[in-house]
Amino acid sequence: MSLKNIFILFLFLFFQISYSQEHNLSLIDSLEKLDTHQLVIDFYELYNINKKRDSLYAEVILRKYKKNKTRNIVYGYEIMAQVYGNNLEKHISYIDSAIVYSEESKIIDYPTKLYVNKGFSYASKAFFNEALDSYLKGLEFAKKKNDSVYEYIIYHNIALLKRRIGKYNEAKILLKKCLVYEKTKLDTLNFTSYLATLSELVITHRRNKEIDSALLYNKEGLTLAKKSSIKSYFILNDGILDYYCKNYNKSITKIKEAFKKNSESKKYLHFENYNIIDGYYYLGESYNKIGDTKKSITYFKKVDSLINSTDYLIPEIRSSYTAIIDYYKSKNDTKQQLYYITRLLKYDSILDHNLVDLNIKLERDYDTPNLVFEKERLINTLKIKNKESNIYLILAIIIIIITSTLLIFNFKNKKKYKSRFEKLMNSNQAEKLFISKEKNKKEKGEKIPIGISSHVIDKILASLDEFEKQNGFNKVNLTTNILAKQMQTNSKYLTRVIKHYKQKNFSPYINDLRINYIINELKKNHTLRNYTIKAIATEAGFNSPEVFSKYFHKKTGIYPSYFIKKLQNPDR
Repeated sequence: MSLKNIFILFLFLFFQISYSQEHNLSLIDSLEKLDTHQLVIDFYELYNINKKRDSLYAEVILRKYKKNKTRNIVYGYEIMAQVYGNNLEKHISYIDSAIVYSEESKIIDYPTKLYVNKGFSYASKAFFNEALDSYLKGLEFAKKKNDSVYEYIIYHNIALLKRRIGKYNEAKILLKKCLVYEKTKLDTLNFTSYLATLSELVITHRRNKEIDSALLYNKEGLTLAKKSSIKSYFILNDGILDYYCKNYNKSITKIKEAFKKNSESKKYLHFENYNIIDGYYYLGESYNKIGDTKKSITYFKKVDSLINSTDYLIPEIRSSYTAIIDYYKSKNDTKQQLYYITRLLKYDSILDHNLVDLNIKLERDYDTPNLVFEKERLINTLKIKNKESNIYLILAIIIIIITSTLLIFNFKNKKKYKSRFEKLMNSNQAEKLFISKEKNKKEKGEKIPIGISSHVIDKILASLDEFEKQNGFNKVNLTTNILAKQMQTNSKYLTRVIKHYKQKNFSPYINDLRINYIINELKKNHTLRNYTIKAIATEAGFNSPEVFSKYFHKKTGIYPSYFIKKLQNPDR
C-alpha cells in the first residue's frame, strides 16, 4: 500500500471515530432531556436492534436514577446488566449492584429475582457452583418474603442442576413438585411456565431412558401447547423420542420442524443451548442410523462447536466425538483425528471436574440442609401428634448422636488434612517430606564399600543428577534395566548406588521423585489442576490413578484430589 493510500485510510478512520464520538454525545444530550419513564419505554421498544445505542440508553437511565436517588436505581442496574448479557463479568457486576440496592426492598420479588437471574447467567456459562450459591440465596429471600412464585422457579432451576449430574429421580421429584404448584396457579400464573416445566420433565425421563413416561408427558404437552410458540419444544422432544422408537426419518423431519418453528417464535421462547445441542446430536445419530455418514458428521461437528462456546457437557453426547474420530480415521486424516481426540480429552476432563464438584456442592449446600430441616420438622410433628411416638424421638436422637459423632470425626479428619496441606504448601521443597533425614553419605565424603569402583560410582551419580534434572522419572513403566541401559551401566550397580547414596530402593526413589515433581507442578500450573486424576497420574509417570493416589497419600498424608481442591479453593 502506498503512503498516499495509507494517509487517506488514516483520515477516513479519524473522521469515522470523530463522527461516532460526536454522534454519541449528541444522542446522550437528547436522551438526557427525556423523561426517565419514557426512556425506559423507548429502551425496551428498540432493545437489541443496536447494541451501542442500547448501552447509551442504559447509561443515561442509570445516571438519571442515581441523580434522583430513587429506589428505581435497582432497575437502572438491571437494565445495564441486560445490555451486557454476553459479558458475564460485567453482567454479574451490575446484578450485584442491583442486589445491594434491593436488599431492603419491600417489593416481594426483590432481590430474589436478581439472584435467580444471576444463577441462570452462571449456569449458562457452566459455573455450576456459583449458580447453586445464587439460587440458594434467592431461595432464602423467597421463603422470607413468602414469594411462592420465585420459590418454585428456583426449585425448577435446581432440578436442572441435578439433572446435569445424572440425579434424574431427584430432578423428577422437584419438577413434579413444580408442576403441582403451577397447575394450581394456572389462572394467575403464565401458562407457559407450566408447559416449560412439563417439557423439562419429558427431557429428564428421556435421559433416564424412561421412554414410555417421556412419550406420555410429551403427548400432554403437544395437546396443551396447540398454537403456542412453546409447542416447538414438544415437537423437538417428539423428534428425539422418535429416534428411541427407531423412527429415524420421522426424527429428522420433526427436529428440523422444531428448529424452524422456534426460529419464528418470540425471542424469549428461543431454545436454550442444551435444546439446540440435543437437537443437533439426535439429527447426527438419526442420519448415522440411515447410513448418511456425511450429514451425521456435520451435525456432530455442530454439537462440538456449541459445546466449545457454551461449555454444555453431558455424558450422553460423548459418542458424537468418537463418531467424528472414527470417521476421520477411516479417511486417514490424522490431523483431524488428533484435533477431535484432543477435544474429547478436554471434554472428559472438564466433565469429570465440573460434575463431581457440583454433586458435592448440591449434597452439602442443598440436600443436607433440606434433610436437616425435614428431620427437625418430623421431630416436632411427632412430639405434638401423640406421646406414644416417643420411640421415634429416641431413634431420632440416636441418629443425631451418630451423625454428630461422624461430623466430629469428619471435622478432626479435615483439620488433620488441612494441617498436612499447609505443611506441604509451606515446604520449600516437597522432597523434604519424603527423603530420609540422614544426609547423603556421598556429601559426607564417606567411603562406602559397595563393591564398585569410585569411578563407576561417580559416573552413575552424575547420570542420576542429570536424570533428576531432566525429569526422566516421568516415563511410565520405568525399570532398573531400562534406566541402567540409558546410563550405560548394569542394573545391579545402579541399584546398589541408589540404595547407598539415595538411601532408598529403586521404586521408592522413582516414586518419591514423581510425587515431588507433581506437587510442585500442581502448585504453579493452574491448567494441570483441571485434569482428571488419571491424567495427572500419567503426567507424573504412574501407570494407574489408584497407584498414584495410594502413593501420594502414603508420602503426604493426603489424597491428590483433596490437595487439588484446596489449591483451587484454600478457604473451603
